[in-house]
Amino acid sequence: MKILEFDEKRGVLRLVPETEDDLWLLSMIIAPGDLVRGLTTRDVSVKGSEKRRRPMVLTVRAERLEFQAFTNRLRIHGVVVEGPERFGVKGSHHTLSIAPGQEIAIIREGGIPRALIEKVLRSLRSYRVVVAALDFDEYAVALVQNQGVRPLDEGSLSIPFDERFFPRAKERGIRRVAERVVDAVKRFGADAVVVASPGFLKDEVADALKAMLPSTPIYTDTVANGGYAGVRELLRRDVVRKLLQDLGVARAERVLEEFNLLLLRKPGKVAYGIDQVEQAAEASAVEKLLVLDEMLSSFDDTRARVEKVMQQAFSKRGEVIIVPVNSPPGQQLKMLGGIAAVLRHELFHEDNAVEDSFMG
Repeated sequence: MKILEFDEKRGVLRLVPETEDDLWLLSMIIAPGDLVRGLTTRDVSVKGSEKRRRPMVLTVRAERLEFQAFTNRLRIHGVVVEGPERFGVKGSHHTLSIAPGQEIAIIREGGIPRALIEKVLRSLRSYRVVVAALDFDEYAVALVQNQGVRPLDEGSLSIPFDERFFPRAKERGIRRVAERVVDAVKRFGADAVVVASPGFLKDEVADALKAMLPSTPIYTDTVANGGYAGVRELLRRDVVRKLLQDLGVARAERVLEEFNLLLLRKPGKVAYGIDQVEQAAEASAVEKLLVLDEMLSSFDDTRARVEKVMQQAFSKRGEVIIVPVNSPPGQQLKMLGGIAAVLRHELFHEDNAVEDSFMG
């Protein structure tokens, strides 16, 4: 997400969503009544009854959002409040269709609190993946996270093809790359590793890493070159971005497993459904909170209630995970009412009433 302007007091946020993930994030930031301005096209009458589709910049007051994963579009439905006078579009309904790379402005009367943006961003945990690309000549190691790519190390391997020197030089090269990767994983607390090369080198490095990092997922892929050229090639194919998404889903699955286990053994340590979770948040009992993305994209009272619960969880250092509805844990969470929490202590009786000792 590229932020071009953020005026908290005037309530103006200008930005360019760069990926489908950014569109998903936008769907949880734009609230009912927000003014959204962007370039669009619309059928207008010319020469009497003839209609033609014309590009124009319109501002609509958001009434409804529609985001469908994998369509690469966020649709904002509302009434036009500002547009070219000659086309007479003011007061009519229109849908802005936002795609990655398209600049938009969000204007909120009364100002946009910076905390609104930050709390959603904090809910999307920043997973880290160490990427290494190598060939017989060079290698590079980089750290990839939601915020971008950070180069860490690069160097020459110069593995000769001469049969007399090849085995030992290859062994030294593999050990060198593996050691650099291990150092990066430990230094940054990486969640996974991707090793890429044109041929078999990636597999030998991966084997070495599996022995050195037994609890870290190791993945391999094929690229045409080693070094940073290979890292860039890997990123262009979106392999690592997909892995980051999968790691987020895996985290949600682990919390849901914990929730299900507690539901059977200690039902007082979990809450689900907006009413129960609200009570738990007010009692400062929420340790881990799962929120379905649809709950933050809704244009009704539910959204405000969920945002308040999130803020209460944040204030007590609780972990908040936003879960995509189109994922397996998202479907499970939907059956629980779209929101669920693992609690710090037992709060509910078996009949789901809040214990008086915790509610004052």
